[in-house]
Amino acid sequence: MSAPRSRPASLPVAPRAAWEPALTHAVAEVERAEAALHLARGTEAAVVEAAADAAARAVRLAEGEIDRRPPPAPIACAAGCPHCCHAKVIVFAPEALRLAAHLRATLAPAALDALRGRVAETDARTRGTSRDDRAELRIACPLLDPSGACGAHAVRPLHCIGWTSLDVAACERSLAGGAGTPSAPVYAPQYELANAVMAGLAKACFEAGLDGAPLELVAALRIALDRPTAGERWLARLPVFSQARDAEIGARLG
Repeated sequence: MSAPRSRPASLPVAPRAAWEPALTHAVAEVERAEAALHLARGTEAAVVEAAADAAARAVRLAEGEIDRRPPPAPIACAAGCPHCCHAKVIVFAPEALRLAAHLRATLAPAALDALRGRVAETDARTRGTSRDDRAELRIACPLLDPSGACGAHAVRPLHCIGWTSLDVAACERSLAGGAGTPSAPVYAPQYELANAVMAGLAKACFEAGLDGAPLELVAALRIALDRPTAGERWLARLPVFSQARDAEIGARLG
């Protein structure tokens, strides 16, 4: 699969907060180079490592930025605060494969089967919907546990890493109000840095001849969980994640 040599350094997955474009371009290029080393190995384990390293890099960069330039208000995100976990989340294939590998390795068979059922049910209700549609539907991510905490927080996508609210009341209003309600204020550097890492990961996929299209999380996770050979098929340049491609984000990037 071929793609333009130049890809944007951030993805429009949320309202933009313009922030130091030269730095975000540099972060994207570092991620592209680092991810390319993993992808060149050509194994699913290496693909999972690429996603893990990308996530670790995004967290590390954000922590450094918080130390250097603290947010104007305390970051309000905490375990059991699931308001933003009703929004559409964008991932790339390595992230979906990493999530599936983690869930298979950590969940008992019965729990994994139950999760697969929730993922399939959620996918059936949300496949192909827009951000505004999801805001109106208010359907929770199937990875949330009964307490409202993320059941896969250790391997959460870059999109989730980047979204850090500074006002939990605004999160509550946004969820209750649906489409058109202003989003909560976020810590712009963390958002931009995570987006830059996402862009670098996607570019590395494209440059390796692999599918680097933006995917909707639930649809991609369903495929990765239902097809144990999804990683092998993706590395073989087969369109295993084609049904999870997000048309809304894809159109905005195109």
